[in-house]
Amino acid sequence: MSAALFTERTDMEQKNKANMRFLLQTAVCVYLLYMAVKLVSLRESDPTLPPAVCCIAGVLFAAAAVVFGVYSWRQYQKRLKEISSDEQDAEN
Repeated sequence: MSAALFTERTDMEQKNKANMRFLLQTAVCVYLLYMAVKLVSLRESDPTLPPAVCCIAGVLFAAAAVVFGVYSWRQYQKRLKEISSDEQDAEN
């Protein structure tokens, strides 16, 4: 019985770690998108920067946010699948 409680606790801890990691990665992704929007909007307010540079930098930041978001989601799903398979192995 105590072994089952121990595995439940560690599974819950692993899920909490996976959730927290995904939450932080999502925050980074949102910040990258925020920076992309700010860079694109900077082209109108700062005459010293060429508008093309602002747009290119904004697109690069947006692309980085999308790529990082997809990577984060896939890693999160992979971790959850590993945890659930560990739970099933522990039950058997």
